[in-house]
Amino acid sequence: MALAKAAESIAPGKAVMDELRCVLLEAGEDNTLTMAATNMEVALERRMQAQVREGGSLLMGAKLFVGMLSLLGGETVTIQGEDGRQAQIASGTCCYTIPLLPVSRYPRMEIPFPEDTVAVSNIPHMAARTVFAAAESESKPAMQCVKLTFTSDGLKAVSYDGSRLAAAKGDSKGNASVSMLMPAASLNKLARLVSNKDELDVGTTGKSVVFTKENFMFSARLLKGQHVDSDLLLGSVQSAFTILTDAAALYDAVSGVSVVADEDSALSLCFADNRIQVRCEGEGCSSSRELEVVALSGTPEGKYWYNPRQLAQCLGALGGTLMLEIGQNGVLILRTDDLVCLQMARRKPARLRVLEEKPEKKAAKAAA
Repeated sequence: MALAKAAESIAPGKAVMDELRCVLLEAGEDNTLTMAATNMEVALERRMQAQVREGGSLLMGAKLFVGMLSLLGGETVTIQGEDGRQAQIASGTCCYTIPLLPVSRYPRMEIPFPEDTVAVSNIPHMAARTVFAAAESESKPAMQCVKLTFTSDGLKAVSYDGSRLAAAKGDSKGNASVSMLMPAASLNKLARLVSNKDELDVGTTGKSVVFTKENFMFSARLLKGQHVDSDLLLGSVQSAFTILTDAAALYDAVSGVSVVADEDSALSLCFADNRIQVRCEGEGCSSSRELEVVALSGTPEGKYWYNPRQLAQCLGALGGTLMLEIGQNGVLILRTDDLVCLQMARRKPARLRVLEEKPEKKAAKAAA
């Protein structure tokens, strides 16, 4: 049942090709059953042990197949059928008949050569540290991706949506430098199918990236295009000052004051006397908290404005001791050992600028 649900999560409910709404069942003579599904963006194949009386392949609607399995009450399930005609799915006293499509038109994933793969683990952790900073707009397909770079120094994953960047270090190592653009949505799907302990072999066929482990294969279509040079962008920041603080404490403060935020709100970080005041102004209300910090370089001072939701997402991906750096124009850089986030500053909310202008106008009228 678990394999069938995983396949159904990949197969699209609506597709031009009827075959894409299906799950492929393939019984081998080695007593294994493979279930496969694809939506042309990603593809999944998982294998399990089964008692196979006669090998073969069947293609059936994924949603209907999972629905039938959920209603069967026996301990074992028997599936038999003829390609392109119909199949019987039985368990205990219950038996269903389901129509089949021809297997010949089903698209199967390509597999890279084993010698061209490298091992990688902690996929869910890597996804959690990068996917949030990928662009949501479909007009920027390259920015909707996470850039994966495999080098002799290890894996690097970078996402960038135009106003913030996340650059994370991984734990794999290869013999050559290879970069690829994997859609963030595809990486997120993979992260939900594996655990941090799973070690996967990853390689590319040119058009797709393939992750494999025992009885598991996942493929994602790669995109072409220009992505941000994270080293160049981070290196261009001219630091005004740097402080040390605790990532969890700052995240709690930002999340706490952001409850008053609306669509026009911005969150301010005000630095003075080795403290940060975190403040958010809502419509007719406000919330603030203060944290003590340790100054590392420069003089921590000034007030800077940021998108509260985006800043909270950045801080949520970080952990432990946090190095916070303010650069020109309020550019914010957040660093830990394995993740660097960059967040562009924004203008002070318009309604706050209006409130500041009113006393000045009153003073001018009084003087006149």
